[in-house]
Amino acid sequence: MGWLFYVAGIYFVTQKPVSPADIPLITASLRQPTAFSAAGLGHTTLNVLAALWLWAIALGIGGWLWQWLAPDRKNSPQIHTDERRYSSVLKNLLSKSVKICVHLWTNQPEQLSTERLIFGAGLGIGALGLLTFGLGLAGWLTRPVIFGMLGVLSIVAIPKLRFTFHVSRFKRFPAHIPLMATAFLSITLFLAFTIALLPPTDWDGLGYHLVGPKLYLQQHNIFPSIDFPSLSYPGLLEMNFALAMAVRGDISAKLMHFGFVFLLGGLVWLIARKFLRMKSGRLALLFLFSMPMVPTLAGWAYNDLALAFFELAAVYFLVYSFQSSVFSRRALVLSGIFAGLAMGLKYTSAVAVGTVGVLLLWQLWRRKESPANSLRAVAAFALPALAVGSPWYLKNWLFTGNPVYPFLFGGVFWDDFRAAAYAGAGSGIGWNWAALASLPVQLTLGVRDANFTDGRTGVLFLALLPPVLMYGIFRYRKKVQPPALSILLMFALAQFAFWTLGVVWSAGLWQSRLLLPMFVALSPALAWIVDDLAHLDHPQFSLRQFLLLFIAFALTLGVVDQLFANHIGSRTGWVYYRPDRYIGGAESRADYLSRRTGAHFRALSRLNRELPADAVVQFLWEPRTYFCQIDCHPDGILDIYGHWQYLYGKDAAAINAALRRDGVTHVLVFSAGLDFLLHDPSVPPKDRPDVTLLNRLENDFWDEVFSLNGAYTVFVIRDS
Repeated sequence: MGWLFYVAGIYFVTQKPVSPADIPLITASLRQPTAFSAAGLGHTTLNVLAALWLWAIALGIGGWLWQWLAPDRKNSPQIHTDERRYSSVLKNLLSKSVKICVHLWTNQPEQLSTERLIFGAGLGIGALGLLTFGLGLAGWLTRPVIFGMLGVLSIVAIPKLRFTFHVSRFKRFPAHIPLMATAFLSITLFLAFTIALLPPTDWDGLGYHLVGPKLYLQQHNIFPSIDFPSLSYPGLLEMNFALAMAVRGDISAKLMHFGFVFLLGGLVWLIARKFLRMKSGRLALLFLFSMPMVPTLAGWAYNDLALAFFELAAVYFLVYSFQSSVFSRRALVLSGIFAGLAMGLKYTSAVAVGTVGVLLLWQLWRRKESPANSLRAVAAFALPALAVGSPWYLKNWLFTGNPVYPFLFGGVFWDDFRAAAYAGAGSGIGWNWAALASLPVQLTLGVRDANFTDGRTGVLFLALLPPVLMYGIFRYRKKVQPPALSILLMFALAQFAFWTLGVVWSAGLWQSRLLLPMFVALSPALAWIVDDLAHLDHPQFSLRQFLLLFIAFALTLGVVDQLFANHIGSRTGWVYYRPDRYIGGAESRADYLSRRTGAHFRALSRLNRELPADAVVQFLWEPRTYFCQIDCHPDGILDIYGHWQYLYGKDAAAINAALRRDGVTHVLVFSAGLDFLLHDPSVPPKDRPDVTLLNRLENDFWDEVFSLNGAYTVFVIRDS
């Protein structure tokens, strides 16, 4: 109890849900009038329908895949004749969807239908991404081909949709649903959904998650990357973004990521009910959505929710394979497939895939399986993982000579300077034992996070750290713990251990967002631990009930935070977005983007208007090029200028000549990015930009085209 009060005090003092200084900003935002027009609502409806179409195709295709791959085929319903009766599909879709929503709250779930819905959708999204990737490599990434592919897939998917949405009659419905849990989840999802309906303003979305799909659609193929290493990252979800952008636009692409919030919630609920044998999975859902990063990321064009889903799905089927005396090879195949899909999203998935592999070997050793059975089990997991995940790494090998470009083996556009600049080796906390011991606290407070707004964990995980340590490390209550609890805690521990090594080595890896799979795995584990604390109850005091009151208090403040958050000037609260204005048509896209991104959108709009169509613009200290309609080269890792200094020293003429050889006609300078490198304490003095050299370039070789309030300055390179 003392720990709870301490954690709550330091957290809510550091991250105040709302402060008096924010009141004028909140008042000004709320005073903006709201108006609804048919055009505005129509545009929003079309964005939603485009995303729903793609998700429906994914559900249908995934339904077929699930039927073929389901680990328990004896209990898996077979195809019925009425699946091919198309006329009844649309009529029953709405009623079945409502039943599905109620189904997730009932105390008597039909596990098979829920699994088919959740994992079928995940498999379908993976299949869509890989199919689009194949089209891009073949040079067929045109809208006619994309619509043709989606039309064929719709025909294939429609007969399966009715079967996928089929839910058996419930014997009874829950007498009541806890009001606070329902209110919190409903408000959280509603706020996140309305923000997902807005044009993109998130950093990485504008930096590369949407840039790659935009460029591939313009060129009709996936081509060897320009000098922008982020475009070489695995791009499974970006392929789905490309589909959505071809069908409708970037808001529909954001909704493709938003859909994973339901899959992730359903997966956490399933683990709590099926493997931890909890009467209700609601508490696990509350832990999941108590993290501010989850609704925040749900409204952005990122891929972190998808990564967490695929990684935890791999863990789910690994646990599934342990449930009987004989390993379920089908479950291991599914675990491998989902591990491979995770490999198609981020390089950091290697930690999760490796952890699942080690856990598999550990279970084989514990059960004293024969070498032949062990080999078959490992092959059942590893071969699908390699087959599904390898296309992205083979593409990199063909395009750059390095399967994990730009890491480890270098490649085109890469040298020792860029590798060192990217890695930031030596900039981390080092082996400072006091700092290491305080990592959980610093992680929760976000005081050192490289990206504060997208990695906020909330207060509950740190508050419940003591019982996690008791149950996990000291094996407290070992006799009553379900086996899955140990698997979840070991997976979480492995994620935290590798993240710790990263922050020891580099300041750039201090990103709480990278630990999202760990927190997702902990959500059902924490729910079980809180439930099990009932064994400590006394007539005078119940620790479990006290914890539930604390959780209710934290969730209440969490809703306030979602509405009004303005930490370090981030303005991520709903009232600052005011999505009702754009959704209803009272605010145009340009006005909204100008309001949310400030000078960035206005500068790129002027760039598009005032520069010739054949201009080639090199950005300095600015990686976001999504709104460029001309050829803009990003400063993807803020190292372009430093690389010039590395190659040419203080020779401004040589730098200018190199730019002209590369066909660059203009240069954009982002002052805030320059100031960050000049004053950030994590940047060694030797790596800071030479301002004198920049002034020489601006005075002797470049002419100013325009400057936007000193934030952005655009120069044209002189002919001689």
